[in-house]
Amino acid sequence: MKKIKLLVVGYSKFVEKRLINSIKKIKKIDYRVCSKSKKGKAVYYRNYLEGLNFKPDLIYISLTNHLHYKYAKIFLNKGFNVIVDKPITESLKKTLELIKIAKSKKLLLSEATLFNYHLVFNRITKILGGKSNIELLQSNFNIPKIRSLKSINTTKSDCFMDMSPYAAALIRLYMGQKYLSINFDYKKFPASKNVQSFYILASNKKIKYFGNFCHDREYLSQIIFYSKKKIVFLPHQAFALTPIKNIRIIIKEKNKFQKVLIKKDDCILNYLNDVLKSFENKSFLKFYNLLIEDAKIRDNLYKKIK
Repeated sequence: MKKIKLLVVGYSKFVEKRLINSIKKIKKIDYRVCSKSKKGKAVYYRNYLEGLNFKPDLIYISLTNHLHYKYAKIFLNKGFNVIVDKPITESLKKTLELIKIAKSKKLLLSEATLFNYHLVFNRITKILGGKSNIELLQSNFNIPKIRSLKSINTTKSDCFMDMSPYAAALIRLYMGQKYLSINFDYKKFPASKNVQSFYILASNKKIKYFGNFCHDREYLSQIIFYSKKKIVFLPHQAFALTPIKNIRIIIKEKNKFQKVLIKKDDCILNYLNDVLKSFENKSFLKFYNLLIEDAKIRDNLYKKIK
């Protein structure tokens, strides 16, 4: 069996703690990592372009957000299939530009928004009797301040850039493009151009979605699903579900609470297998369309930030 060569560009904590562990589960993948800033047994190349000597079939970009577009464009123009950590770019215009290059060269281009690949979401949908029964969706994703004020002022990555892909994915998954309205509010860090927190209220005739996202609060990562008869809580690490333990959900029905364990699952592994299936079939339209849908939602919100 010929192995697929995967080059990981960047050695973030996500790559070190999660991505490499999932890659190792796929026997058909032979991988290498390149990093300018970190050393270790897992790092094979010290220069991003030097890593191309590996002659990869597929490149996974896991760099600082503001470098995603730059290196995605470089690698696509050189004829490589590309996966990019979320967000792929900061604008619809740049995303469409990358898709145009990928289409012209018949290359894979995908944004790695991963959480929804966990089987818990299908299980919750079944518990509620299908997506059509969901009337309200609420998400909260807060993380403590992890940067000094100085670095907040200089970094290109803020709360909106970091977390809006989660909101866009939820809107796409449960509302599609059929939302009638989106209300959006935000708050910036003091003396900074970067967004500290933002809030979304999206609605159509069937469902409403409220999302709260913040870079400077006590950690919270949860999603709550409401139907007429049931409420399902995904109370912990909803946007970063671990593959090493079972997931607990809570169901409220007729004023009674029931705890249910969902078997452990690896959303990163599921995503990679989905990508590899499309890669092997040379069928990339699904991933182009997902990029466009999410980028349109984010772009609509980004234009409201002053």
